[in-house]
Amino acid sequence: MEKTKTSLSTAKLQESVKLKQQSVKAMFDADFITDLFDFSSDEIIITDNAFNILARNFKVFAQKSDNVKNFMTLLDKRGLYEEKIFIEKYSKSKTRKTALRLVLPEGKYIKAKVARRYENNNVIGYLIVLNDYTEEIVRVREKEYFIDTLMHDLKTPARAEENALELLCTGALGGLNTEQRQMLKEILNSSRYMVRMTDNVLTKLKLETSGLVLKKQPNSLKRTIESCIDDMKYMFETANQTIKIELLTTDEIFVYDEETIKLVIKNLLTNASEYSPPYSIIYMTIQQNTEKITITVKDKGKGISREKAETLFNIPNAYNKRFKKVSSGLGLFISRKILEAHNGTINVQSSDITGSQFVVTLPF
Repeated sequence: MEKTKTSLSTAKLQESVKLKQQSVKAMFDADFITDLFDFSSDEIIITDNAFNILARNFKVFAQKSDNVKNFMTLLDKRGLYEEKIFIEKYSKSKTRKTALRLVLPEGKYIKAKVARRYENNNVIGYLIVLNDYTEEIVRVREKEYFIDTLMHDLKTPARAEENALELLCTGALGGLNTEQRQMLKEILNSSRYMVRMTDNVLTKLKLETSGLVLKKQPNSLKRTIESCIDDMKYMFETANQTIKIELLTTDEIFVYDEETIKLVIKNLLTNASEYSPPYSIIYMTIQQNTEKITITVKDKGKGISREKAETLFNIPNAYNKRFKKVSSGLGLFISRKILEAHNGTINVQSSDITGSQFVVTLPF
């Protein structure tokens, strides 16, 4: 009786395996392939082990000259020599599948996926799927152009407004009484706040489209920081706050993208000022060793709990929710992205008693 049960069980297992094998083979039946080729917007190529083409639909390589019998020959004819070498190396490896990108001479951008085909655990050829994402590239480039134009169109009048307000505040265009000067300082602070917010928002848009492109060159870190503080002096004056800077470096010139690092420094100083009480001192320390530069900004604000500090540089974060401010959340998120692009870091040490200390590092 036991032997009969075992025989039945073995027979069912063998039947199941046979059905699965038939199902797999059916995937390459002529009718199935025809339907798959018709329904797919991608180009699908089925080859043998030598990349001889067994079946394909002409969705991407659609020119008359593309009608060849071997996929490697096709790459050769299109001048895609590096891509051919890449696939040849893949075919000699044990990797099951791979992916690469192709740029065709006519301006098409193609995502290519290559996978081995198996039968009874033996490799019998390759399945190649080619996806044309040219329209996506065009949309991204149009968005990049729009963002660049928007940055220029927003920044130009904002900078002009800043300069005009600063001239009025300094009395260069005539004397002002105390109330008028104070009012102009507040307007100037609001204008600069909007400029920083605009910079942060547009930088985030750039990150989402093409990523952050840095223009690294030798810069004076001391002058960069002085320029940031000079741009923000009216904000500190309005709050009756003082900045104390300690420069502990033997070098003055470092390599970084000045525009984006300025944005990081301004974001940190803005947060320090906004969350610190009037008449407080904000401390800034710049240190250097053989491997990195460290910039520390310490305030006397309300501080952040350890739990909230863990998500501080994400967006949205707990810090700006707690204090009902969008600027801190976006500014810290952007700052982290900028520093990561520089292979640097940013972190925070904070308590409800001593305030917050932000520590930025840049490779030396």
